[in-house]
Amino acid sequence: MNNLSFRQTIFLYLLNQLDGERSVNSIFHILTGKKSSQTIQDIKWYNVTNYFHMFPYWKASAFKEETEDLSKKELIHIDEKLVGMLPEGKLYITNFASTYEWPVFFNGWKYGQAETPFWKRLALLVQCLSYSLAGSRSFVPVFEEEDIQQWLKQIWPKTIDDKRKMADVLFRELIQLLETLPDKDAFLFSYRLSGYRYTGLTLRQLSSMSVLEEDECYFRFQAVIHYLLEHMADTIYLKKAAEDLVERRVLTSTTKKTLHYLNQGFTIEDIANIRRLKRSTIEDHLVEIASEDSGFAIHQYVPETLQNVIIHTAKAEQTMRLKTIKEAIPDQEVDYYHIRLTLAYFGGNHGNT
Repeated sequence: MNNLSFRQTIFLYLLNQLDGERSVNSIFHILTGKKSSQTIQDIKWYNVTNYFHMFPYWKASAFKEETEDLSKKELIHIDEKLVGMLPEGKLYITNFASTYEWPVFFNGWKYGQAETPFWKRLALLVQCLSYSLAGSRSFVPVFEEEDIQQWLKQIWPKTIDDKRKMADVLFRELIQLLETLPDKDAFLFSYRLSGYRYTGLTLRQLSSMSVLEEDECYFRFQAVIHYLLEHMADTIYLKKAAEDLVERRVLTSTTKKTLHYLNQGFTIEDIANIRRLKRSTIEDHLVEIASEDSGFAIHQYVPETLQNVIIHTAKAEQTMRLKTIKEAIPDQEVDYYHIRLTLAYFGGNHGNT
């Protein structure tokens, strides 16, 4: 059982959190960061936003092979709709959870979209400062995307003294935060940076230098990026590198359009007609908004008494499955939309069902 990959181990850990109430595809979509209404609901209802976008590069074919391997090893059972843990799988995860040192911070839902451009900006800034202060203009930039280089031009200091000051402040900002992390995580981040006469290492190279799999190196490196983003408020240059990248509310582009009309006072029917979409699609958008916005007027869609019934039932039944909850409150005027909206609101950032 010790020959499981790191990705397989995380799959089992997430599956244990979902309590056998979701499909294999649901777990795949969470780990790869698919922004669909169903996936967003899943991560909010089950409080697993930190797992979102952990392995965005995990191919469907490889995922299928690795989950089938878990089934053959009798760690999980899979049927057409749901995947659940078997006793040996639970034992494995119990042992893993008791010994594994998790990163200090990781939130793929909050920072998954910002992590890559933030890292590219920061890495290019460090490299350019290093070469400039060494008096060398001849080097290949670590990232050549036009938008990344344009950002750097906008903040680039004009004088050598300003460059020294920027480098000193940025160094202190990074050191202050990295010193609070486990050595292996600070190592992963530091050795990926490039500078004068030094080329940052790839994750594969870092994996070969440590006892960590490449997938775990990727996960822990991203966790450092998330940590820096989470603590950028009291910095100067980390905050500049994150400018316009982190949104207060993480919404899909199509939901943002619906929110625009909602803020103008349009009804669900109005928005569906204007956008030429099904009512159910607009309802999906409202569920997404409810999970992110503490000011969402849920009482306009679900009476407070019904909200309380739904929350109480979810707790009593110890489930987030819509069908189970609906069948448990047969005497109430409740439909699946009421349940979804209530679970999204109270299971998101504003409460815990």
